Amino acid sequence: MTQRETTAQPLGVAVRTDDPLTRDGVLTLLRACPEVEVLPPELSHTAEVLLVVVRQVTVETLLWMKAASLQSADRRLRVVLVAEGIGESQLMRAIGYGLVSFLLRPQAGFDQVLQAMIAARRGASDMPRDLVRRLVEELRALQNGVSGSGSSAGLDSREVDVLRLLAEGFDTVEIANKLNYSERTIKNIIHAVTRRLNLRNRTHAVAYGIRSGVL
Repeated sequence: MTQRETTAQPLGVAVRTDDPLTRDGVLTLLRACPEVEVLPPELSHTAEVLLVVVRQVTVETLLWMKAASLQSADRRLRVVLVAEGIGESQLMRAIGYGLVSFLLRPQAGFDQVLQAMIAARRGASDMPRDLVRRLVEELRALQNGVSGSGSSAGLDSREVDVLRLLAEGFDTVEIANKLNYSERTIKNIIHAVTRRLNLRNRTHAVAYGIRSGVL
């Protein structure tokens, strides 16, 4: 079992599942965690994280995310999704609704789900590397040859370098090694980009870079 990260204040979490049995199991586990406060439906708009646990991602699943994002008190709701798989088009829509982490249901243990939710509070993202690559390929296909410069997209050359390596599936440690920066510097660059451009997370930043033509 992995060592759990603790937070100063309990993380406000809303939960959606596609069946009552799964919901009961998830709620039982979460309520035993001091790091988490499970919010009742009438307070779900105040949640920091929406945990969605389903077998298959459907139109209804995406509508849950969209509705929760629109109802979020500060419009900065972060979504952690656990499912057996997700399509590229579904992934792009989900990111637009606040998805920051996707965990494969057959492989994800409860501790991994908990850590993904706690990390989401910091703006961290947890995506399978192959899923990120598929997303990048889909976005590039949609780009239709549009090109541009870093400055026109609101990005400097260092930020473009970092986003390009993120798009290739590297984590912050690997990017730091490749660019000869500290890991903290890489995290600060990513944070600065997402905050300045009002992007939800790293994957959203990569999508922005591709649609802007800089990647």
